Amino acid sequence: MSPWLLERAQWSLVLLPSVILLLALPVCRTPLRFMWNCFVKPFLRSYGDQKEQLEGFYQGQADVYDSTRSHLLKGRETMLQLLASHLKAQPTPLSGARPKIWVDIGGGTGFNIEKMQVDEYLPITWFDAVYLVDLCEPLLEVARKRFAAKGWKNVHVLCQDASKFTIPEWESGALDPRGTDVEIPSFYSLLDRCDQVLDPKRGLMGVVDFYTSRDLGSKERAIGTMSKRMSWFAKWFWESWFELDHVHLHASRRDYLEYKMGTIKLYNGRNNFLNSWFIQIPYYIFIGCSRGRDASAAAEAFEKLAGNRLGRDSSGLLTPTSPFTMSPFATPLSEKNHFIPDLSLGPSAAEMEQTIFDVGAPFSPFHYQLRKAWRVPYLEEKIHEQFRTHIYGWTWEDPDIDVKRLGIKKDDHVLAITSAGDNVLHYALAANCERIHAVDMNPCQGHILELKLAAIQTLEYSDFWQTFGEGRHPDFDRLLDSKLAPFLSSHAYAYWKTHAGQFKRNFYFRGYSGWALRLAQVAFFLAGVSKDVKQLCRASSTAEQKRIWDSRLRPVLFNRVMMKMFLGNPIFNWHALGVPRNQMNCFLQDGTVEDFCKATLDPVPGLTTLKDDNYFFFLCLNGRYTRASCPAYLKPEGFSTLKADKVNNSFKLHTDTILNVLRGLEDGSLTKIIVMDSMDWFDPIPPETPMPTGRAPDESDESPEEAYEHLRSELDYEIVEMRRVLKSGGMAVWRSAAKRPWYCQRFEAAGFKVEPIDIRENGKAIDRVNMYASFWRAIKS
Repeated sequence: MSPWLLERAQWSLVLLPSVILLLALPVCRTPLRFMWNCFVKPFLRSYGDQKEQLEGFYQGQADVYDSTRSHLLKGRETMLQLLASHLKAQPTPLSGARPKIWVDIGGGTGFNIEKMQVDEYLPITWFDAVYLVDLCEPLLEVARKRFAAKGWKNVHVLCQDASKFTIPEWESGALDPRGTDVEIPSFYSLLDRCDQVLDPKRGLMGVVDFYTSRDLGSKERAIGTMSKRMSWFAKWFWESWFELDHVHLHASRRDYLEYKMGTIKLYNGRNNFLNSWFIQIPYYIFIGCSRGRDASAAAEAFEKLAGNRLGRDSSGLLTPTSPFTMSPFATPLSEKNHFIPDLSLGPSAAEMEQTIFDVGAPFSPFHYQLRKAWRVPYLEEKIHEQFRTHIYGWTWEDPDIDVKRLGIKKDDHVLAITSAGDNVLHYALAANCERIHAVDMNPCQGHILELKLAAIQTLEYSDFWQTFGEGRHPDFDRLLDSKLAPFLSSHAYAYWKTHAGQFKRNFYFRGYSGWALRLAQVAFFLAGVSKDVKQLCRASSTAEQKRIWDSRLRPVLFNRVMMKMFLGNPIFNWHALGVPRNQMNCFLQDGTVEDFCKATLDPVPGLTTLKDDNYFFFLCLNGRYTRASCPAYLKPEGFSTLKADKVNNSFKLHTDTILNVLRGLEDGSLTKIIVMDSMDWFDPIPPETPMPTGRAPDESDESPEEAYEHLRSELDYEIVEMRRVLKSGGMAVWRSAAKRPWYCQRFEAAGFKVEPIDIRENGKAIDRVNMYASFWRAIKS
């Protein structure tokens, strides 16, 4: 034997036992069987029709199907929890003559049905009948054994083509919820079938599936699925990879689902398969309903009560045009619209001179919201991509002072900046305002307030306290899917599903403001004063607080390094404290950065004790609240009061600029506008510049030169709109880093009576936070 052959034989003798050992290990059998059936067996023989392909593919792996697919397709448990929570939360009770029927389409081994019961999402006995529909006998045989072992009498297995399925109860009424809908080649006919039989009033449909995406357009902006974007390589790779399993993963599959059905919840995820950053399988979770569901009440709430402009002008929400009928109010853009059914987005409401009522069923998931219509619809814009997370995890203005000094009362209609929602919750609690418009351009700030409102509605006080009092909840992900989700908009749910980890450790250390808290902790640790910080928070008197502040903490914060590298650094001020350059210029006109910081912090220890009252600074130093030192909405009595519908129904959450929101409101519809320090952010306008006349122009109609000029004078337009929407005697209120901000004269030029509520002088604080140098109001005469 030649040396070469002898060496090969030796290597074979070495490797053969290793291969046999590998096959013998139980942990390796399942993945090896999966790889054999998926990547080798399909090339060894050809199959006939779809049924034969499915049975040939799964014949050798039916008993390990669940264990392998749980690693490949994430989201099934989440989809089931969402279906269960939304079914239980529907405002129309699922009772009466029609049976409650669940059809699990393409459910294979019955994993979904068992999971619904075992994990207590919803008991199987809740349904009158449950049907598993699949075309693959090897998988169905596993399901039959599974259901027989459970002894369920209302669960039935049907071997049928999903696109043509029928059930015995067909004559007794429409179906209610749906199960998963994955890997079915006849995708379009299946969705048509589901749409035919789904109860338009109470039926729900759940889908979890893999996907690829193509170019995104107006539909994605409306639904809130811009995050499904992927690279051309990822799209090509995953479509080619799934093609090996005879799964045609074209982007049009999901597009048709989003067109055909009304969206209630939509989440885009990535399965970090094998714990590797470069293998991330895209999947999505969809909860929807028939587009025949009546959305007029939500549309009226948004347009008439919230002044929502979307759907009413050329920058409005694009809505689908029915492929079967045209609205009698419609004026088509071209003659072809009369003859060719259009399955894409129709023209905007302005182009067709329509409102959202005239166009038909909207794409926006806001209109299919099952419970509270707090969040006003918005389109995902480029600017929203800049806000990857929230800037403020808590609110820096003292709401007690607002209520007392502004005389906020029951019949007030208030517009205020959202921030973290603490102040507007206090207004609702302390004054029970008739209407509160919370406005913020950062969608994440609106997501925080939505989460707080949903938590007040659905959670027990202990869970609510853990989430927002302690800033952490070990079971937040489960609470989100099983309780909070039905009360959240699809946008807010998707955000918190992605950022659920913020509550695993400490929510208040997350976001841009969280960076400031963490930096302060590091600074205190390096300076060796961490124990003094704890003593300050435990101090029983203001005298003790002042002693600790003056002798231990003040020298640390006001040293030259801290001033130059951090507190006087525009980049740090913006990203950590939310203070832009223009606002820095406001307080620099009255002195140095050090002067401002000393005037801000020095009076605070002498006001009230942190442990009993000043929860603003207590949170900053501890990263959590206590029952004694926390906002009023976190106290048991505040929590109970806010649960009442009359109180929490007053909220309308806008994701837009203040100017745009004001433009959508009726004349004289507000009594108070509280804009915090937002006007400090604008570029100064020369005093000799005349105030604009008339209402602010629509940006979409402007030339580039006009748009630039509009941007320069946006504050003037905002002031003009404030005067229009305020009732006589109503007021606009602001805080400023400047003692006498430059824009006071712009209000006077617009016809307001301007007067200070308080100005920080002689080392005295204007409120418990004392973060601003002045507090002003402009009254409409």
